[in-house]
Amino acid sequence: MAIKELSPFGHEIFMKRYAYPGEKSYAERVKVVAKQIASGESPDKVESVEARFYEVMSSGDFVPGGRILFGAGRNAGRYNLLNCYVIIPEDTVESLGDTIKDMYTISCAGGGLGFNFSKIRPIGDDISNIKNSAPGVISEMRKIDAIGAEVRAGKNRRTALMGILDVTHPELVRFLKAKLKKGELENFNISVGITDRFIEAAENDEEWYFSFNNKKYYVYGIDSLDKAGNVLYTQTVVALNEEDAVARANEHFKVDSDDIWGEVKKIPVMAKELWKTIWTNAVESGDPGIYNISYANKHTNVSYFEELNATNPCGEISLPSYGNCCLGSVNLANMVVDGEVDWKRLAKAVRTGVRFLDNVLTVNHFPVTACKEVAHRSRRIGLGVMGLHYMLIKLDLLYGKEESLEFIERLFQTIKNEAYKASCYLAREKGSFDAFDSKKYLSEEFTKELPARIRMLIKEHGIRNAVMLTIAPTGTTAMVQGVSTGLEPIFSAIYKRRYKEGNVIKETVVVDPLFKEHFDNKLPLEYFVGAYEVTPKEHMAVQAACQKHIDSCISKTINMPEDANAASMLDEALQYASDLKGMTVYRAGSKGQEPLEAIPLTRENIEKYVKGGYDIAAAGAEVCSLNGGNCG
Repeated sequence: MAIKELSPFGHEIFMKRYAYPGEKSYAERVKVVAKQIASGESPDKVESVEARFYEVMSSGDFVPGGRILFGAGRNAGRYNLLNCYVIIPEDTVESLGDTIKDMYTISCAGGGLGFNFSKIRPIGDDISNIKNSAPGVISEMRKIDAIGAEVRAGKNRRTALMGILDVTHPELVRFLKAKLKKGELENFNISVGITDRFIEAAENDEEWYFSFNNKKYYVYGIDSLDKAGNVLYTQTVVALNEEDAVARANEHFKVDSDDIWGEVKKIPVMAKELWKTIWTNAVESGDPGIYNISYANKHTNVSYFEELNATNPCGEISLPSYGNCCLGSVNLANMVVDGEVDWKRLAKAVRTGVRFLDNVLTVNHFPVTACKEVAHRSRRIGLGVMGLHYMLIKLDLLYGKEESLEFIERLFQTIKNEAYKASCYLAREKGSFDAFDSKKYLSEEFTKELPARIRMLIKEHGIRNAVMLTIAPTGTTAMVQGVSTGLEPIFSAIYKRRYKEGNVIKETVVVDPLFKEHFDNKLPLEYFVGAYEVTPKEHMAVQAACQKHIDSCISKTINMPEDANAASMLDEALQYASDLKGMTVYRAGSKGQEPLEAIPLTRENIEKYVKGGYDIAAAGAEVCSLNGGNCG
C-alpha cells in the first residue's frame, strides 16, 4: 500500500504533538513505532512483523493511540505507551496514600486516570472511636485534583482525571453539587455509576435509599435559625437518623460557629427525581457522565476474575483497579474504495491491529508495578475505529438513520469476529492471557454471543486477550489523518474556529476536506450532517448499534443544541441507559464560549467559503474534552 501523505493541517498537528526532535514526516515516526513494537516478537519474526506494522500505519489504515505514537523510541524505549489507567482506592489511610503516590507517578508518565471513590466512607462517618470524623469523598478528590493541576503530561498537557461515584453512595448529592461550583474539581470530569436496580427504581418511581457498609442512609433538611428563631437557610445532610444528622451538621456543615439548628425533616428521595437531577445536570453543564456498572460487568468476558467499577477519563474502557488502556484505531475512511467497502482490507487492519496492541503490552514500560501485573493478567487491549462518519458519507448513508444503523451493526460484527479470531491465533502462537479459564471464559455473556466457529477456536487454542474492543475519541490522531473522529459525526461541514495565539484570540473558517472534495467533484452533499443536526436519539442509536459488538465501552458524545430541554429526553435517555455502558452529554454553550461555531450550509456560504480559499482542515473537533490523557 502507498504511504499516505498528510494534509498541511494534519502535518502541522503531527509535528506539534507527536514528532520526535529531528523527524520531519509521519512516515519517519511510524517507522520508529513499528520497530519498537515489533521488538516484542520472537527473533525469527521481528523483521516480517515490523514490515506489516509499518505498512498498515504508513498507509493510515491503522493508527496507534496518541501515547504510542508520541512515546515509541523515546528514552531508549523506556517510555509509558499506554494512554490511561484506573485506581480504585480502599477506605484505609494506606490505600489513600498509595493512591496519591501512584496517581502522581502515573500522571508524570503521561497517563490519565479514572477513579471510583465509592469504597470511601461518606463525610461524617465515624473513624474508629472518633465520632463524625471522616472527611469524605470530596476531600480525597480535592487532594488528587490539586496534584493534577500541577502535573504536566507529555507535551505540557494537564493530566486527565475521571471521578466516579456509585448511585448508592451516601455522598452522591454532595458529589453532584461539588462539580457545579466554579473552581471546584476543575481537573476532574465526573460520572455517576448507575445500576440495573436504579434504572428499575426510576422507571417505577420508587423511593431510593443510599447505603454504605450495609447501612441505610437518609436525606435530612436541617433549618439554621437566627437568635430570633427565623430560618436563615436549610442544610441538607445525609445521615443514619435525625440525631446523627445533627451531629454531622455540627461537625461539617456549620457556616458559622454560632449557628443554631432548628427543625430536622426527613426528605424522601425518589429514584425518578434523582435521575432527573443527574440528567439535568449533564445537559446543563456537561457533568456528570453516566456509567452503567451493571451492564459493564455483565456484558464482558472478565467477570469471573475482575470487577469493572471505573473507566478511564474519556470513558471508552471499563477497568479494574490498576487496569490500563492500550489504544489503537482502524481508519474506516480508508476502507471504502470506489463506493464499496473493502472487507479484506478491513480484516487485515483489524488482525494487524490486535497483534500490534498485544505487543505494546509486552514492550511497554509501566510506571507502577501493579499496573503491569493487572495488564498481563488479562492482556486487555482497546482496538477501536476512527472515520466512521466519513465511511458513511462515502457509502451515501445518512448518519443515525435506519439504513446506516443496519450497516453499522454489520460492520462492527465483522470487526468483532476478525479481532477475536486474530486473538485466538495469537494464543496458539504465544499463549493465552494469565487468567484464562476456558470454561469460565466461554460462559461469559459477551463470548456467548460469538459465532460457534469462534467459540470452537477459543476452546481449541485459548485466546490471547481477554477484552479487545473499544471506541476512543481519537481527537488529535484523527486530525492528523484528516478524517472524522471516533464514532462521531463531523462537527459541521463549514465552521468557524477560535483559538488563542499568545494573548490574542484569532478566528479562522474551516472547511471539511471531504466536503470540499465532494463539492469540487459534484458529488452528493446531503450526507454531511453536523453533530447538532443529528438528533440526541440518533446519537444514542448509533452508540447502541455499536455497543452490542464492543466488549468494553464507547466514548461518544450525545450532542444537544443550545435550546435543548433536558426534560424532553429524560425518559428516552433512561431507556437507552440500559443498553449503553456509558453516556456523555454535551449541550451547545453549556461550558461558556466555544472554540467552534457551525456555519449554515447555505448556497451563499458554500460559494463564499468553499470556493474562497479558506483553511482546509481536519473534520474532527476534540471530542474528549479532557486536556490530558490523550484518549486515542
